[in-house]
Amino acid sequence: MRAILDGPPGSGRLTAALRIATALGNTIAVIDTERGRSRQYAGAFTFDVMEMSSFDPTQLCLALYAASSYDVVVLSSWSSFWNGPDGVRDKAAQHSGRGGRDAGWDAVRPLERQMLEAVHCFPGHVIGVLRNRLEVVLVTDAAGRTVPTRVSMGAEQRQGLEYDVDFAATMLPTHELVVTRSAAPALAGEVLTDATTVGEELKKWSGEGVDRSPRVEFLHRAYDPEATYASLSTLAADIQECRAAGMAALDQNNQLTTLGDVVSFRLSHARKREQQAQNAA
Repeated sequence: MRAILDGPPGSGRLTAALRIATALGNTIAVIDTERGRSRQYAGAFTFDVMEMSSFDPTQLCLALYAASSYDVVVLSSWSSFWNGPDGVRDKAAQHSGRGGRDAGWDAVRPLERQMLEAVHCFPGHVIGVLRNRLEVVLVTDAAGRTVPTRVSMGAEQRQGLEYDVDFAATMLPTHELVVTRSAAPALAGEVLTDATTVGEELKKWSGEGVDRSPRVEFLHRAYDPEATYASLSTLAADIQECRAAGMAALDQNNQLTTLGDVVSFRLSHARKREQQAQNAA
C-alpha cells in the first residue's frame, strides 16, 4: 500500500501517518528529514528512526534498502526529496545552468524515476508525509477588517503524484482527513476523523486479491552465495511477476543499484561459472 498525506503545519500529518502505520504493521521505520522531529512521538508510538541529512533522491533509495525488513516505512517528509537541498528541483536547477531548463530536467528525470520505483517496489507499506506550500493573503474577517492569513496552496510534491499511490488525503487544521484518492472503496471521497480506522481499512484492502507485491525475500535470494543459474532464473521470473525490479539494492561494490540489475549481474556470472565447470568436467 502506497499512501500520501499532506496538510499545513499543525494539522497532525505525522500523527495521522503513525496511527495509520500502526494499524498496517508491527514494525515501523520513520525516514526523518526534519532533524529528528518524529522522536517527539516516541512515547505514543513504537518505531525506529533514520535521520537524513542529505535529500539527494539516491539517499532515499539507500534508506529504503536499509529499511527493507520493516512492515511500514513513513517518509517524513517526502517533500524534502523534491524541494529540499540536493532534492530533485535543486538538482534540476543545477543542471539547467549547463544547457537550459529542459536540459536540467532531462538530466534529473531518471533520478526521480529511480526514487519513485524504489518507493513502489519497497517490500512493505509506504506512507509519504508531504508539506503544504503556504502563502499569506489578505482576507476580510467578520468585523470587516482586512487581516493577513496563511493559506495552503497545495502539497510540495511531484505533479501528479496522487496518481501513483493507492491512497491520498489532505489534513485540515481540524485534524480531519479529506480523502482525495482511495483504491479502498470504503474510504473514497470521505472526510474522516479517525486515522486508525483509515489504517485498518487500508490493511483490509491491501490483503485482498492476488498477492503480487514485492517481498524482502527477493533480496535474500538475490544475495544468496549458493544461488545457481536455475535458482536465479526462477527469482528473475518472480521479480517480473511482482514488478519488483526497481527495488533498491546494492551492487558488488556496495553502490546503489536495483534488484533487477543485481540479479542480471549474478545470472551472467552464474552461467559463466557453470559453463566453465562443465567444460572442465
